[in-house]
Amino acid sequence: MIVPFSHDAAQAQIEVAIRELESCNRTLSRHGLSLSRHDVQALVVGRAEALQVSDRVEFGGGVSKELVLAFAGSPYVSQATFVQTVLELQELFYEFKNESLEQIPDEDLIAKMRSLFDDPAQGDLEYLAEALFEGLARHVREGVITAAEEPTFDQLTNADRIDAGTGYEDAADLEADNAAANACTLAAQRYDVSKWVDETYSPAGEGSSWLDE
Repeated sequence: MIVPFSHDAAQAQIEVAIRELESCNRTLSRHGLSLSRHDVQALVVGRAEALQVSDRVEFGGGVSKELVLAFAGSPYVSQATFVQTVLELQELFYEFKNESLEQIPDEDLIAKMRSLFDDPAQGDLEYLAEALFEGLARHVREGVITAAEEPTFDQLTNADRIDAGTGYEDAADLEADNAAANACTLAAQRYDVSKWVDETYSPAGEGSSWLDE
């Protein structure tokens, strides 16, 4: 059940986000950047819109501050482009969190986004998005292939079951065991985003997408 925020709670959340972003200016100044009051308001509004579009809820100041600080040192941002870049990064961040089913912590995803943004994307946000989602798609495809190679209960002969020492009496037992094994495998890899987001990825062509495959 979704519990709506009161006006006071929503306003308090906005004020937290504003204070967090304004606190970034000391660090930003080291990179020749700054956020004006107007910039801060634009980022707060953009975050709210991105959350609404992605159907997500976030408490406190949210991810804006982390993105601002993470990308401030990139050679591919400037004072003129910084705010718009962060606005688009916010949208990409929430979209990717949804598509990846929360399989990567925020700080790991932001670090990977920054790495890809600098090289190989060199500041190209469309390239960055395609690299992220192609990596995710490959990870999903490989997981599906691995699962597809597992024999079902009906495909096993009695001899196979005995040799395997399964002792399964029905398909439900076998499926439960397979699910547990797959969960262990995924758990071992789920937070290592480097295994499924490849810095060497190069988009196939203009407008291509793994969704078209």
